[in-house]
Amino acid sequence: MINEKKFARAVLFDTEPKVIKEVNSYCSSWSYRHDGYKIEMQGAGNNWAMGFFTHGPAFEDDCLEILQREIERCDQLHGFLAFSSVAGGTGSGLGSFMSEKLRDHYPKISSANITVWPFQRGDVSVQAYNSVLTLAALQNSSDAVIMFENDWLLKLCRQKMALSRASMPELNTVASQQLANLLLPVESCNSICPRFNDLLAHLVPHPQYKLLGLRAVPQEPVASLPFSAHTWSGLLRSLRRMVLYDSVIDEVYGKCASTCNVNTRLPISLCNLLVLRGRDSKSADWNLLHKPSLPYTSWVPSSFRLKTLINCNSFLSYDRTAVLANNGQLSICCVDVALKKAWSMFYRKAYFHHYEDFGLSKDDFKLSIRIVHQIISSYETLAI
Repeated sequence: MINEKKFARAVLFDTEPKVIKEVNSYCSSWSYRHDGYKIEMQGAGNNWAMGFFTHGPAFEDDCLEILQREIERCDQLHGFLAFSSVAGGTGSGLGSFMSEKLRDHYPKISSANITVWPFQRGDVSVQAYNSVLTLAALQNSSDAVIMFENDWLLKLCRQKMALSRASMPELNTVASQQLANLLLPVESCNSICPRFNDLLAHLVPHPQYKLLGLRAVPQEPVASLPFSAHTWSGLLRSLRRMVLYDSVIDEVYGKCASTCNVNTRLPISLCNLLVLRGRDSKSADWNLLHKPSLPYTSWVPSSFRLKTLINCNSFLSYDRTAVLANNGQLSICCVDVALKKAWSMFYRKAYFHHYEDFGLSKDDFKLSIRIVHQIISSYETLAI
């Protein structure tokens, strides 16, 4: 039926009602199902341990029942996408708990976590604790962690999208458009349509390396599109430049990299997934993203370093778009900053008693520190 109500293939979990109510208020032509969300009438106090050890077990049965109902509506289940921020206690603690339960109950189903990393100068004093504990938990339970850094999103909005006072909805719009560009239907060069599992299998060639970052072009306000004439060679050169500069922002003049880079050498990649959408996408020359144009680690075979997917339909208002999912050293900078801050706070015994009150021991926290430190070390020691 033309006027049939559309429902999102998604479920919502939160420990405060205001967020889910606000999300539901945005819906017009579609909505979330009335039995597709779970709310607890209290927050998680910006505390990973409270979200994981208190709300997690209390939510578990109801959340899994809601999830099972949604799974039964699927003709075929390809995988799970879990969206959460890691600054507060709900997205970090409850999100980590549910990710573990998904792995326990559906061990053969692929799962990826879309993780929003907080501003380095955020308002939550314990966000470094929450971020480190979350990443350590996801390293064991998730197949891939796609990271969006709020600092990068804000910089992209201000410098490229002409949004000098970018709000959180605008940052979310930029991130969601990049994800949609990556995950909407595509096909390979031999007209084979890949599945979600295929994308993860290519992007994560080793279980120690799960951090993924996205780069998308063109980067300009919609109002500027009538005055632009993008070519595939120009867009691909922009993506190559962004990888070489270790940046998510395309800058033609000079280096626009993070100020906290841990390496001065060119960033090394394990693999890249390139998605091209728009006119003449089959004719694009993506050899610009092959070695020696980009440095790749030596132990990944050359035939597995770059996978290209295409769709001849345009994306939104853009004539041509390209998005690159990269497994490399882009995201370790913000992780390294959070790790050092978390360890410094722990060493000074700052706020940690709040976590002990809800069941997190010092040994458990030290184990999380070691796991995240190993993630950083593994990426830093990649060799060409």
